[in-house]
Amino acid sequence: MQYIILDLEWNQPISYHSPAYKSVGGKLLFEMIQIGAVKMDEQLNVVDSFSQLIQPQHYVRLHPRIARITHISQDDLSDAPVFSDAVQAFVDWCGEDYVLLTWGCDDISVLSQNMSFFKCDIQMSKIYDAQQLFGAVTGNPKERKGLKAAMEQMEIVPDEDAMPFHNAVNDAYYTALVFAKMPEPEKVLGYPLTPRKLQHLDRAKKESTAILRVRSLKDALKSAAAQTPPCPICGKRMTVPEGYVHQRGDQYMALADCPQHGLAFVRLAFGKNDEGKRIMTRSSSLSEEQSPPYVHTKHLQWAQKIALQQEAE
Repeated sequence: MQYIILDLEWNQPISYHSPAYKSVGGKLLFEMIQIGAVKMDEQLNVVDSFSQLIQPQHYVRLHPRIARITHISQDDLSDAPVFSDAVQAFVDWCGEDYVLLTWGCDDISVLSQNMSFFKCDIQMSKIYDAQQLFGAVTGNPKERKGLKAAMEQMEIVPDEDAMPFHNAVNDAYYTALVFAKMPEPEKVLGYPLTPRKLQHLDRAKKESTAILRVRSLKDALKSAAAQTPPCPICGKRMTVPEGYVHQRGDQYMALADCPQHGLAFVRLAFGKNDEGKRIMTRSSSLSEEQSPPYVHTKHLQWAQKIALQQEAE
């Protein structure tokens, strides 16, 4: 029996207000653009690899952020096969006696939605979760560590120059290295994956709120909690390039950037709790509009607001 580690890359709409998105709504939130995989023998040695780009049929324009993090270009996809042909090529490559694994449930959820949208009835093997096995092995079964963090914990050094992350076959290879270090790898069969339904988050679900104790307003605005707030979607740390603009009263607002999900708005409100201690309430939400011109313009506007605020001070 062989282990096959699967990883995917996908495109997304330029904007949730775009005609491409509005024509299908939540039926296709992300469109797959690459299937990557590595094959491991029973001794957990990598013996083969698979990499196939996919020509998008709906979100045909590659999102600039996706192009940046995956290093895939529009030209790379122009001559690639369509989704069903790419999936068939992958299934043919897998062979017969194998176990299919991935890191977490994101890939299988996107794969399931693409299979449904494109009415692809190709039969695939059940998929198991190497991420959950890693959590169990490291004593944190409920923790969902990212692949990079898992590699660091296993003391695996990536070769990011030759094999950058966010390339499907590279990420599959790195997952294989982590999997190979786990004792009793066959226990991964105890962690079957079920696709979750993908849907465009409404405003309430995109809001993330935290209440934090602070010493002073000045210290709070310079703190890590304000300068590197977590993304309301993935929880990864965002950057706040320009800073906070005073809105009214004890309220402040900033623009933040998540490498994966794009532009977000961060709001700070200061007050006191029931004990009279000073607190900061931080909330953040992802911008509905993510087109590059819009994001660029918003940052220019915010830099101007910061400059005017500094002049007034």
